[in-house]
Amino acid sequence: LPPELQKATALVPALKSNWLFMHVSVMMMSYATLLVGSLMSFGYLAIDQFQSLDLPFNLNSGSDDSGSSAGSSDLSSAMASASASAAATATLVDMEVEIQAGEGNAGLGSSGGGKRKGAADLLETCDDLAYRSIGLGFAFLTIGIISGAVWANEAWGSYWSWDPKETWALIVWLFYAIYLHGRIYKDWSPKQTAGVSAAGFVVVWMCYVGVNLFGVGLHSYGFFSK
Repeated sequence: LPPELQKATALVPALKSNWLFMHVSVMMMSYATLLVGSLMSFGYLAIDQFQSLDLPFNLNSGSDDSGSSAGSSDLSSAMASASASAAATATLVDMEVEIQAGEGNAGLGSSGGGKRKGAADLLETCDDLAYRSIGLGFAFLTIGIISGAVWANEAWGSYWSWDPKETWALIVWLFYAIYLHGRIYKDWSPKQTAGVSAAGFVVVWMCYVGVNLFGVGLHSYGFFSK
């Protein structure tokens, strides 16, 4: 911190207000819930990307072919020297092996379908959590901006002064208003809304931290700009 901020001093008159607790706490909750929604959207995009990759799963095809060729040669030699009863026994064994292999393949197919269903459920969960978090954060942000405007009028005689923090709070509000409008009224796909929400992560951090570091105004000290 700068030297002048390292000393304990009395609060300025503008901060001696009952609006301090409400405005600051609501704004912090709005930032937190909006960031959680953006992180859920990051998770959605990551899961969707990994799910769309085509991975080579048939890595043992060569060994299976060599094993089958060796097995066929052994089978031909055995059939040449075996009796009729042994041939019948081998036929029964082969039938049992084929039945077991069919059951195994069916199990693998159901397992693959279960994995795909599990990924789809996870995508739906991430999308739903992102939407709910952003909706809650947007409500908190609206209340925070309104309470801040009322407090600003009491402290400085103006509801809005285009302070850097006020301007960026409005940018965040408009950004997520576009997100909610596109999702509710424009029928954007979950992937499109996830992309918009993920980009909002940067916007929220700029409003929460960037303005305090680089901007100079009523809400910030602009440490890096000095």
